[in-house]
Amino acid sequence: MIRIEAIRFIAILPGSAVRNVAFRSLSLLLVLCAASFARTQEAAEVFVPGQTYFGKDKHIEYLAGDLPFILSAPHGGREKPEHIPDRKEGTFAFDVGTQELARAIHAEIYKQTGHYPHIVICRISRRKIDCNREIAEACAGNKDAEAIWHDWHRFIGAARAQVVKSRGRGLYIDLHGHGHKVAQLEMGYLHSADDYASTDEQLNGSQFLAASSLQGLIALNRRPYAELVRGDFALGTLLMERGFPATPSKERPQPTTPYFRGGYNTVRYGRDGGPIAGLQIETNSRGVRDNDASRAKFAKALADSLQIFFEAQFAMPLAPQPAYSHQQDLERSASDVPARSASRVVAAPSRCAPPVTCCRRFRCRPRHCR
Repeated sequence: MIRIEAIRFIAILPGSAVRNVAFRSLSLLLVLCAASFARTQEAAEVFVPGQTYFGKDKHIEYLAGDLPFILSAPHGGREKPEHIPDRKEGTFAFDVGTQELARAIHAEIYKQTGHYPHIVICRISRRKIDCNREIAEACAGNKDAEAIWHDWHRFIGAARAQVVKSRGRGLYIDLHGHGHKVAQLEMGYLHSADDYASTDEQLNGSQFLAASSLQGLIALNRRPYAELVRGDFALGTLLMERGFPATPSKERPQPTTPYFRGGYNTVRYGRDGGPIAGLQIETNSRGVRDNDASRAKFAKALADSLQIFFEAQFAMPLAPQPAYSHQQDLERSASDVPARSASRVVAAPSRCAPPVTCCRRFRCRPRHCR
């Protein structure tokens, strides 16, 4: 309620520049408040990175992580328990392969970083429960379904609290699958396809800032908003460069229709997520999630993109850098000198450890300088 009234007040301020500055200040304040709240609301449960946890009757699965990245897959479940009746109203489409895609992403990120993302998977059919809707529509009043819905949000909340506690900020992606005619990734930031017909200057305005799911990034005020969603280091652009057409992106700045803008989870854990920025990715089937080879290829592209995205947008690495001591630096310098001249080796000047990963288009900053 406070957020809504504050946005209404900002909307009547004179001048777009004043409104934008005021909105960014409000976003930062809300992010700080949400971070403080998250720290005081940490669950009593302890989740060990790399371990798997389950909710009621194992319908919700949580692969605990230690990275500032959370991925959820709400519509890839197949289980159909008889004691929970089918929902009569709503959407029932099954996002084929998204559960398996989430697991492939988990494996690839661990392979690249040696650390675990947070993954939350709904294993129950969407006919029984929709984990991307508010509780009334999601569960149709069934108490068993409501318990499962609460497990879903309990695990995402626990992941969020861990990210805020350990890294201060992070990224949330809600993973889906679409069957639209145009085979492309649809990056959902809670804007309509028509919204992206706006110029970059218009997209940077307070109206779009207020609606966005990237509040955790907007508050950092590192880049104009249009660059976050369709600039050089927008996630859609990075994925497109790796062979996966995506919109919005630099090459495809305005989505075609139909287009999915993001749903309940993206609002709850993106727009209203405090220091956690969020988005929805609607994946096309062929070449992305239709078989093991496609899923592995996309998982690698996403993991590569996330490493660049975190450096460029959050100004921090996705994974903690390995410890690097001055003594290791001296030992490396000494080992580079031929053995016959070892007696004349002197200590090399202090220098920076080379970055673990780099990219053609992104100049990695030196780290661990001494």
